[in-house]
Amino acid sequence: MYEIAQQLLQSPPPAPASSPVEITRAPAIPAEDAAASKNVRPELIGISGWLGLLAFGQMIGIARMVVSAAQYVQSISADMWSQFSIVFWGEIAMNVALIGLAVWTAVLLFMHSRRFPAFFIVQAICAVLMPLIDLFWVASIFSVGLDRPFGDFFLVSPLQIARFAVGAIGAAVWISYVLRSRRVANTFTN
Repeated sequence: MYEIAQQLLQSPPPAPASSPVEITRAPAIPAEDAAASKNVRPELIGISGWLGLLAFGQMIGIARMVVSAAQYVQSISADMWSQFSIVFWGEIAMNVALIGLAVWTAVLLFMHSRRFPAFFIVQAICAVLMPLIDLFWVASIFSVGLDRPFGDFFLVSPLQIARFAVGAIGAAVWISYVLRSRRVANTFTN
């Protein structure tokens, strides 16, 4: 054992490793172009990101309006229909007009039309004001038909005020997005 240990200790040191090889690469693009490309942002275009969420909301909103209008018409009793048919025809006309505006706005959205932002803004404002216009319409007709003061029918509940406020805030947010977004400006050019 002593001899083996002696041989291990006396063996020549391993050969030194060769020096590392330096690899030199030529740049793929000139330094000036590389510096300029660091600040390049991808072009925001198409219906994705927040604009995709707006498009989804637009389509869900149309479906919601159609279902809501259908449920409302079905809830009208025959007696009320015969007494105040002008009220209901007026409400149906307002709902059909708003649904038509929403559908046309959606068509402009998916066609990438330059007219989409303007139609979206009009639709958002109409959607916010529609409950007040409807309440005014109903109160006016009932007031005349029943020969009672307008104030007896033009009543706004706290829940209606809250819904109006939420709708107005939502409309303000989406309108400001449509007006300021680079993606909207780049997408709606046709």
